[in-house]
Amino acid sequence: KAQVDYINERVPDAEVYVHPHAGEAGAIGAAMETLRVVQRRGHTTFIGLDAAIELEYSTKNDAETTCHFCPNECSRTYIDARRPNGSTSRYISGFSCEKGMVESQDEMLAQARERKTILKAFPNLVTYEARAAFQKRTDLLPMPDADTPVEELEVSRNFWGQVRCTPRSRGFLRSGQPARELRRRFRVAMPRVLNMYGTGPFFMGYFQSLGLDPRNIVWSDESGEEMFADGGKYGSVDPCYPSKVVQAHIHDLLFHKHAEKPLDAIFFPIVTQVPSFIENAIDNASCPITAGTPDVIKAAFTKEQDFFATRGIGYLAPSLSFAEPVRMKDVLFRTFVDLLSMTEDESNFAVDQGLEALRRYDAECQRQGRAILEAVEAENRVAILVVNRPYHADPGFHHGIPDEFQILGYPILSIRSIPKDPAWLARFFAQDLAEGRIGSPCDINDVWPESYSANSSQKVWAVKFAARHPNVVLLDLSSFKCGHDAPTYGIIDRIVERSAVPYAAL
Repeated sequence: KAQVDYINERVPDAEVYVHPHAGEAGAIGAAMETLRVVQRRGHTTFIGLDAAIELEYSTKNDAETTCHFCPNECSRTYIDARRPNGSTSRYISGFSCEKGMVESQDEMLAQARERKTILKAFPNLVTYEARAAFQKRTDLLPMPDADTPVEELEVSRNFWGQVRCTPRSRGFLRSGQPARELRRRFRVAMPRVLNMYGTGPFFMGYFQSLGLDPRNIVWSDESGEEMFADGGKYGSVDPCYPSKVVQAHIHDLLFHKHAEKPLDAIFFPIVTQVPSFIENAIDNASCPITAGTPDVIKAAFTKEQDFFATRGIGYLAPSLSFAEPVRMKDVLFRTFVDLLSMTEDESNFAVDQGLEALRRYDAECQRQGRAILEAVEAENRVAILVVNRPYHADPGFHHGIPDEFQILGYPILSIRSIPKDPAWLARFFAQDLAEGRIGSPCDINDVWPESYSANSSQKVWAVKFAARHPNVVLLDLSSFKCGHDAPTYGIIDRIVERSAVPYAAL
């Protein structure tokens, strides 16, 4: 009635249609759902109208019913029902997670074991990526020995100023044993934030290839409320929580990781362009807030006192672009040449190994994604594709939502895990290719010709893919209506509407 009155006040001649039995509509819907469930199950558990009328119950909410299975200490209510035949049952309400559904420690542990069994049966590639991105690399080639032949081009100018490139061969330059021992002991830390979730394998590969002990390549912990409460107090004027939470990660490195074992440096590069599989895009740029956060963080932790200097920790925030690998080699060499006593050959080799580690990481994610897609196609099941920015792989950002779908029996896919093999993708984009709307299966110019933000472009492409795959549905995660995601909302809505792909946005 309030809605009808509201409409009629503003549009007096509006013709408004409402349910003929509005007061009973909810009950009718519940009855229809009951019929569906009982018919599917084959039997009912309803105790009958007479028994329901005679049902007795009592409620209890006190210190005894409080859940103690985690620090949240949820206040719960026990509802005890007694049927006419003397049988009883208890319903628990008020809990905020599955642990609160049971009363005893043994029941909780049994429940946890059951959840783990289900999790193992249904892969979650969002979780896999978040872990694998920061793990020790075991696929790196050893550093070449001194004087190993290196083929390169010597660049010079002639008398007329013309550039000349002359092939030449020389020996690989290696540092001495004291420098290698220095690097083995050197401890470098990085925050587990933002685009590090997409580039972590590169930096692990770079430092390991230089000879750093993997145990001395330290990452901050995953995000969480306790971490932010502990370290999120150093000031920020930007509303972007993903960048704001970085200060808590730097606090974790300074006040916790450094306290456990002293750090030599915190490395948090300004990444202006990130790796992307999108073709024919205007740019593969990072969000400027994300790219600029390392400088903002430096200001926050040196404003009142220099927390880095007082602890003897170097803070390194060079500007890197994955679109310019030659320049990236030069920047990384100049950043670490004195700290790690390395040669330019060693640094350049380590960059190549880092890029190769990132390529293999991508390939492994895609291999697992293809296996899931082929399985759900063969069994006519559904997989959930999470479309997100890289940092939503952090449990502190996705809040365990993909895990809850996984518990329900759905395999979880990520954007990175969708195979990018043109031959494999061709069957999904065959009509678009044939009609010339796109130049390749990884082209989004048909829907967003001015695409420039790498992560947003990848989200749009993932939605296009899901719209064409009959066994894929979408879960879209975005923090605070991200500014760089904003141009994509209308694009994604139109794709979803026209394809009717099941879609949830949080």
